[in-house]
Amino acid sequence: MGYDPWAALLTVFIVTGQLTIAWAVGHWFPSFGRYWWQILLISYIVGGTFNHWAAMAVHEMAHNLMLPTVNQNKALAIFANIPVLFPGAIAFRRHHLRHHSHLGIEGADNDFPSHWEARNIGKSSLLKFIWLFFYIFFLFLARGFAVKPSRWEWANIIVLLITDTLIFIFLGKIAFIYLLLSTLWAFSLHPSAGHFIHEHFIFRDGQETNSYYGWLNLVCFNVGYHNEHHDIMNIPGRFLPRYYRITREFYDPLRSTRSWTLMFVEFIRRHTMGADKRYVRNEEIRQVGLKMIAQKKAEKQTDF
Repeated sequence: MGYDPWAALLTVFIVTGQLTIAWAVGHWFPSFGRYWWQILLISYIVGGTFNHWAAMAVHEMAHNLMLPTVNQNKALAIFANIPVLFPGAIAFRRHHLRHHSHLGIEGADNDFPSHWEARNIGKSSLLKFIWLFFYIFFLFLARGFAVKPSRWEWANIIVLLITDTLIFIFLGKIAFIYLLLSTLWAFSLHPSAGHFIHEHFIFRDGQETNSYYGWLNLVCFNVGYHNEHHDIMNIPGRFLPRYYRITREFYDPLRSTRSWTLMFVEFIRRHTMGADKRYVRNEEIRQVGLKMIAQKKAEKQTDF
């Protein structure tokens, strides 16, 4: 447990690399109308991967897993937010920590689908496909919590307004379109974005959290090791595979996957799967659980 400065260096590479690719795309393809399919293809394969990678860097820093202090992690998270174009790094940090402490509680867990989603998406394969394709809008609009921005959130907004303007002016319109499309794909039906669905939807009754052990972990800060992350969320992503190897006897009996792409297919095709296929709890249940944990700790201390 602790922080991983090598991940901070990797984050700098991700951001500078994606901005360099955006410049190159604008240089190679001066017109979107003429080269639209090439730009779409590159933005999906390369851009979606890089922008999702940047978003997972933000996730790491929401747990203060890259640099020694909270403010250093916040500042680097804003930097990682730049190629995504939309200012969400600090707001995500605020809401994501409640995802861990309020898992499955609507209105507190921002990863939890809204009643509107559960009711209107249903089990239709077509509606599930559309829902997943435009998942970014549901994630940030349908579930967004109306709270007064903090000073760090205002800083995030101001920095992104400035960097968006600079990207448009100095890298060009095509580069900006490439980054915009990259963000859409990064939170859509992109293989690396499969964890948004796979992490906490019920693929096996009795199991609320699922892990993924495929190669895409290499470009996701190992977020696929999700049972492991929820058990001990202070382990940097680089060390989660090592933690898994030490403790695999506890995780191997659980359902997992090695393909987020096939998981998407399964989720869309299975008539039993939908936006409502999540465990639901309320604050009262959470408080009972906290009391039980406190009681167990007290009993152990007494035994000692």
